Amino acid sequence: MLVTICTIRQLPQAFALGDSFSRYALDSNGQPEPFLIGLADDPAQLPPSFMSPYPLLPVSSVFTGDTLTSLSDTYNPTEFAAACKPQFIAEVFNRYPAADRLLYADPNVLFTQPLTAIWRQFGESNALLTPHITRTPADTAWPDEKFFQNVGLYSADFMIFRRSAETDRLLAWWQDRAQERAYIDFCAGLCTDQLWLMYMPVFFQQVQVVKNPGWHAALWNLPERTLRQVDENWQVTGPTGTNQPLLFLNAKGLYNADEGFFPNQNRLRLSERPDVRTLLTTYRQAVDKHAAPGLTNTPPAYGRQPEPVVLRGWRRATVRSLRALNRFVDNVPLPVIR
Repeated sequence: MLVTICTIRQLPQAFALGDSFSRYALDSNGQPEPFLIGLADDPAQLPPSFMSPYPLLPVSSVFTGDTLTSLSDTYNPTEFAAACKPQFIAEVFNRYPAADRLLYADPNVLFTQPLTAIWRQFGESNALLTPHITRTPADTAWPDEKFFQNVGLYSADFMIFRRSAETDRLLAWWQDRAQERAYIDFCAGLCTDQLWLMYMPVFFQQVQVVKNPGWHAALWNLPERTLRQVDENWQVTGPTGTNQPLLFLNAKGLYNADEGFFPNQNRLRLSERPDVRTLLTTYRQAVDKHAAPGLTNTPPAYGRQPEPVVLRGWRRATVRSLRALNRFVDNVPLPVIR
C-alpha cells in the first residue's frame, strides 16, 4: 500500500504519483495495490465538481479539532504536513488492518519500474530509509556535507514501514518529536519531521538503509549519478552501483524550484544535464494530465504561519551583504572610555 500527504495545490502531482504506482505495483491478482492521499488541507476548498481518482483522507479525520487548530496556528504549510506525517502513517495502519507494509512517498515522486525489487529489498525490515547523498562532494558547490547535517542524512520523501510492535514504537516516538518540533530552524537543530530520521537506525531494530543509485534519484544526489536511457527505461550509475534500473524519481526542486531545501543550489545545472531534462519532461507530462486551475491556485487552509521567502539574484546578494556588514559591526572593537 502507498500513502502520500499533500495540499490541494499538490493534488496533480499526487495523482501522477498514484498513476505510476498503479501501473507498477500490482497484487497477486494483477490488480493495483491501494493508494491513499492524506489531504493536509480543507476538503471544503475543493472545486464543486471535483472528483478524485484516488481516495482522500483529510487530516481533520486524523486529529481532533483542538490539535488541528494548534498545529495550524504553530506551523507554516510545509511544517504542518511534516508534523502530521507520523500520526497519519500510524492512522493508515489502524484503518487498513490488512496492510502488512506501507510505503510513504511525497507527491513529487514518480515510479518508473515495477516495485518488485523494492519489496524484495525491504524483506523483513521494520523500516527502510534512503540517504540524501552517498559520496563526499568533491567540489566547493552547494549544498555541501555541512548542510545535510542541517536537513538530515535521510530523506523523508520516501520510506517503507512494516506492521510490527517495533514499528508502532518507532511511529509513536517519531510523532512525539515531530508534532511539537517540526520547525525549519537550523540554528535550533530542527528540520521538519526529517531530521529525526537519522536516529531511527540507532534507536530501533531492523531499520534498513538503501544506497542503490537507482533508488530515489533527486536534485540532491543527481550530481553524483549519471542517467542512461535504454529503450523506454532508465539506468543509473553512481558511487554505489553501475547501470542500476531507475526505480523512482523525486522531482522536488526540479519541477518547482522553490520547493524543498535547495532553492539556491549550484551543484546541479540542468543546462548541462540533458538526461535529467528528458526525465523531467516525462514527469511534467504526467502531472499536466491532472492540472486544473481550481486545484493549483488554491492556497493551503492549514499552516497559517508564512512560508520562508525564496530570495534570488540581487535580493539574495543584498541580504548576504547586509548580514556580512552586521557581523563586521558586531566585531568592531569599541574604544575603552577611562
